[in-house]
Amino acid sequence: MSLIPERYADYETTATIGVVNFASVRGDVPATLAKIEANIREAGAQGVDILVFPEEALTGLGGCTACRQEVDHCDYHHDLAETVPGPSTERIAELCAEHDLYVSVGMVERDADDPELLYNAAAFIGPDGIQGTYRKVHLGSLPWVTEGVTFTNGSSLPIFETRFGPVGLQICYDFWFNPELTRILCAKGARIILNSCGTFAGPGKLDYMTQTTCVRAQENLAYVASSNHVGGEDVGSSSYAAGNVDEGRAADMLGHSTIAGPAFPRFSRVLAQAGGDGEEIVAATVSFEQLHRWEPIFPWRDWRATHQQGVSQLIADEFTKLAQ
Repeated sequence: MSLIPERYADYETTATIGVVNFASVRGDVPATLAKIEANIREAGAQGVDILVFPEEALTGLGGCTACRQEVDHCDYHHDLAETVPGPSTERIAELCAEHDLYVSVGMVERDADDPELLYNAAAFIGPDGIQGTYRKVHLGSLPWVTEGVTFTNGSSLPIFETRFGPVGLQICYDFWFNPELTRILCAKGARIILNSCGTFAGPGKLDYMTQTTCVRAQENLAYVASSNHVGGEDVGSSSYAAGNVDEGRAADMLGHSTIAGPAFPRFSRVLAQAGGDGEEIVAATVSFEQLHRWEPIFPWRDWRATHQQGVSQLIADEFTKLAQ
């Protein structure tokens, strides 16, 4: 007898998830979009169902002189920004329909109602069209990154519908240092979390990236995919170099895009991981029947909806106090 809960019974029981180790052509959307298209076509040929690109994949990572100087308007990012729907997401939607897959892609999103508002966003697009965007909630600040100057914080935690069940999106810092966001998305029904990130190399970073992806998967009983940039292009980071905020540092992007998930009785394991020395797609076929083998052991979603409702209220109350 299947252990898949009734609320997920109508979804497909397996999915092939792919993550892209990606190097954007910084500041050149047409050239980068051509690379994204090539990766989507390759993923389609490999039978991938859900494909994840990194944070700001469409534009490339990094600040600019105007953002480092905290001016009110930045021509560089405004020129790269697009609304959703927009030219790039509409082209990706055509490819998703052609290859029958879902894509999450990082981009700079322009607010449709207020062109001065920009978001560090991930667009979610499927065979049936553009579903919307997730906008990064936690934005870093100077002197390390300029995104807190460039972008406006997101204000919602949406989940997106697929034939494999609900999917949640996150972006880098939201995922690595703020575990409550993953828990909320999974409490809302997501069994797949797609993390678009821009993670630099550094001491312990590979272990941290791998282990955190695994932990988020196990503690929420979900499959988690982290897609990262790779390569050494100078992205004009606003990190201080010899005290000079205008001097960027050369990027050293970690790569090592990772897919992880539970596999009863083993706790979460790495299902696929890219290397750190080049662009590539890695993929893993996941089983929701295997995922829900944990259901009799740790049905945390059901607990939170029944006898542990008070725990959810306690947590909500404590966060409300902290917010005040």
